Amino acid sequence: MKLLHYLRITLTAVTLLTCAIASAVDLSGINLPVIRQCTAQDRDDRYARVCVESLNQGEIEAVKSMQFDDVVAYKAVEDGLILAAKMKKSDIGFYDRPAFGGEITTYLEPIDINHFAIKVRLRGIEKAKLNPLFLNFAGRSPFSLNIDGRDPSERTVVESWSAVLQKLQSQGARFEMINFPNAEHFDAKSVKVFRGSNCLKTIVACSVIYDTDGESLGSLISNAHAAQIPLDDFVLVGIPNPNEHRNVELLKGLDPDRFDAFLSFVVTNLRQTIEKGETPKNRYAAGFSNGGAWAFDALLFHPHFFDGSIVMSPAIWELKSPVQLKGKRVFVGAGELELGFLNTAHEIEKISIGFGAEVKTVYSKSGHSMNTWAPIWNLALRSLSTK
Repeated sequence: MKLLHYLRITLTAVTLLTCAIASAVDLSGINLPVIRQCTAQDRDDRYARVCVESLNQGEIEAVKSMQFDDVVAYKAVEDGLILAAKMKKSDIGFYDRPAFGGEITTYLEPIDINHFAIKVRLRGIEKAKLNPLFLNFAGRSPFSLNIDGRDPSERTVVESWSAVLQKLQSQGARFEMINFPNAEHFDAKSVKVFRGSNCLKTIVACSVIYDTDGESLGSLISNAHAAQIPLDDFVLVGIPNPNEHRNVELLKGLDPDRFDAFLSFVVTNLRQTIEKGETPKNRYAAGFSNGGAWAFDALLFHPHFFDGSIVMSPAIWELKSPVQLKGKRVFVGAGELELGFLNTAHEIEKISIGFGAEVKTVYSKSGHSMNTWAPIWNLALRSLSTK
């Protein structure tokens, strides 16, 4: 029961909106949305959209002879990935077969007494970086399968946030936490603030980014550091939204009072604390998932305050009213394995261009994870550092 509780939380957070869903398979009380089965049209289109299909006999024999360092393994094929597990029936925690969640949401089909496998199809997916979660191994918490088909020249080693922060501080950067109390329609926040070495005394030559997914700020900075993006001229502000009011603070239509209170906090109280009356070189809103939708709304509601937005895997969003965005920059993207978010990203891209913004995009062969968000974030920071 403890494992099932963990999985309900995990799937709610990272799975339910991420894939092309045909149906929900009931895994002992957990409705697991699964990637749809491939059709003849998918094969004719060379797998332009993600789908799954059974293995042929040659692939089954190849899986049975694979080296399993752990319970799970994978094999890259053209426009596909074979996901496999080697385990006894008694090792399956619930349902009658193993399953993956997160970036790739699918169950595995039995191919013999101790082997299970499925083939995930998407054009170019064999060259992707992915970390799907293996869900139902009895007595073990969900764990990631590390898939990295990128060319070695494209791979970077992302160090831990503590190690990266120590290096950046030794180069003159500063990091602090600033607490803000509760207010009407507003929950208390502990905001993370990173200041590059050139932004300690004044910010007039710096880019300030207000990121509404503050709990992931360290990971985003670590990815930028691994990509060798200079951070001396940035002030990066991470505003955490892990509480029960995250959705209503970030999505306009759910609770207008809380949405307005949070946005007002960013453009007034937080701005005064961070900028101290100065005007930075650039000012951007950023976020992923619900935070991605908020980042674009923040630009639309305050086009005279923000110079642009960094929109990563935007969640449910709809246009409230047309806004002139000439001279603004929008960095937007999503993963091809998270179709709902991908469709919203394409919509925001189209609207931004129509409103006159300069738009740059990144669409990765990945899902609702840092594998998708880091390339968009890095594109934005690299562009801003050279502008």
